[in-house]
Amino acid sequence: MPHFFFQYLIHHEISYHVNYKYMKYWKNITISLPGHDLKGIADQLIELNIVSVSIEELECIKESDWFHFHNEPLKMSGDTHSISILYNGDILSREIIQNIKNKIKIDTILVIKERVIQDQDWLLKSQSQFQGIQISKKLRILPSWQKIKNRSIKNIIINPGTGFGTGSHPTTKLCLNWIEENNIKNKSFLDYGSGSGILSIASKLYGADYVVGAEIDRKAIDNAIQNCEMNNIQIPFVDLNKTKIDNKFDIIISNILSHTLIQLSKTFKKLTQKKIILSGILDKQVSEVIDSYSDWIILKQKKNLEGWNLLEGNL
Repeated sequence: MPHFFFQYLIHHEISYHVNYKYMKYWKNITISLPGHDLKGIADQLIELNIVSVSIEELECIKESDWFHFHNEPLKMSGDTHSISILYNGDILSREIIQNIKNKIKIDTILVIKERVIQDQDWLLKSQSQFQGIQISKKLRILPSWQKIKNRSIKNIIINPGTGFGTGSHPTTKLCLNWIEENNIKNKSFLDYGSGSGILSIASKLYGADYVVGAEIDRKAIDNAIQNCEMNNIQIPFVDLNKTKIDNKFDIIISNILSHTLIQLSKTFKKLTQKKIILSGILDKQVSEVIDSYSDWIILKQKKNLEGWNLLEGNL
């Protein structure tokens, strides 16, 4: 499995299609298509002789540790995203570009970058590149294949790649820091958009009494359950496609995307007993999120890391 897929597994780029087969090497091109709906284009391109199509954010192409809170990915514009295409290394790039032009009926395509990817042991590669993350002096995230060396601090074991949340993205770090720094002992705690379960696990480690994870992605739920087992913790995870949450929680934490957080305001109003923590919000999105909750709670900017923000509200 090439590095292109490794990036998806570890950093969660938004990938839709995969036609994987063994090759000695691959080629990867990233193209810009301003003014187009990239989700629709991605659906068309997979019909070509390519391995995969992936959509990446132009503003934050390094990594994306959140999830999209819908069964279908959001409509993604070519003004804010690019398309990354992986294909057989024996195929000429100009041939692929021409095939794309013919398929989507467009005359000009801007190639942002192009590279050749050699085959290797990608599982070993992924393990060598994810060696754990030191969140603070007293909290560390470890991959499942590493042994715990320092038991004097809190360690969270995560199997990265199948659920969203490895601790590598600033939004997750903000949430983990908040959990560590605040007294959540004996509190009920809802992790809304739980992904890998990393925040649910952390809240349990720091003394939350009753913890529930809520998610729409069945694979993420399975991953979260596995991660809980590796940490010797039992946490119920609710499939929001099948079950509605009605009871209130002392603390709700949600690390998703800003526009989804805005949509969830009414839902969180019904579920919040005392406190709500929101993350996944860029600097330019803070005011809009605060305004969307202003009818029932005052949100304040509590933390900022690399342009991402954590907001806190108290009833």
